[in-house]
Amino acid sequence: MAGGVVGYVLIEGWSPMDALWMVVITLTTIGYGEVHPLSPAGRVFTMGLIVTGLGVGTYTMGQLTAMVIEGELGDVLRARRRRGQMDKLSGHTIVVGYGRLGKTIVHELLAGGMPVAVIEQDPALVQEIEAGQVCPVVVGDGADDEVLRLAGVKRAKGLAVAVSNAAQAVFVTLSAREMNPSLNIVTRVSDAEHALKAKRAGATSVVSPHTMGGWRMAHGIVRPHASTFLDLATLGSHEDVQFDEFLIAPGSPLVGKSLGELAIRDRFHVVVVAIRRSAGHIVPAPGAAEVTRAEDVLIVVGSPEAVRGMAAFVTSRG
Repeated sequence: MAGGVVGYVLIEGWSPMDALWMVVITLTTIGYGEVHPLSPAGRVFTMGLIVTGLGVGTYTMGQLTAMVIEGELGDVLRARRRRGQMDKLSGHTIVVGYGRLGKTIVHELLAGGMPVAVIEQDPALVQEIEAGQVCPVVVGDGADDEVLRLAGVKRAKGLAVAVSNAAQAVFVTLSAREMNPSLNIVTRVSDAEHALKAKRAGATSVVSPHTMGGWRMAHGIVRPHASTFLDLATLGSHEDVQFDEFLIAPGSPLVGKSLGELAIRDRFHVVVVAIRRSAGHIVPAPGAAEVTRAEDVLIVVGSPEAVRGMAAFVTSRG
């Protein structure tokens, strides 16, 4: 249509409106007649416009009809909607695999108020996510760089690799680490050998559901009340008590002050149960004289509301 308008303006010297009207009635085969008498060059141009215009129009309508009949149009629209949702995410966590473990991870993160995106290959699970409007989802293999890119891996804060296949988990970890060197990656493993490979591939930490389940059951027998408290405090969906951690950024006003000076318990009603130093060692049950340093991580426990209040303070002062 644009080419037709330009052609009539240049060949016949018509106004853009007359040229557009001529193009529309020609391509739609309405045939009201010529807007103005055509020159021989104009008639040749019109014949070419009819042939090419009808050809392109027929092909386009055929493709659209085929897409509607075969259901591809819905797939295209859904894929476009997914891309739009992903483009809005930043600082989110990507969960690769929406099986039993992946579902638990997703629901716990959402309960904690964290933005989440899922990468999943199984059409049934993708449909389940979209039908329940759980979170944005990308369809594909998490080891594929393009799929990770669509999920916003370069803007993500964390990645949970929850697939059961050990080789695939390592490939996903390797691909994600190459695309985002600072990403916090937690990878599911089945044994010590796979744990070593995942670490070499770039996993920040590894988790074995079988080992963790065994530990939890053993602690539930030996220390039932302590285990119950830890379970409640670490669940994002629990409303009474919550564990959290806060990184003290370099240049923060919190750097170089003792816990007594910060008066965290009195101001925020949370308790600092440990400090993880930048070198990696843990200071358990720190006293009031313990001084904070840049890159320290404060591990605190309190009510969810109190923890959120401290989070707002640390963010605004960090």
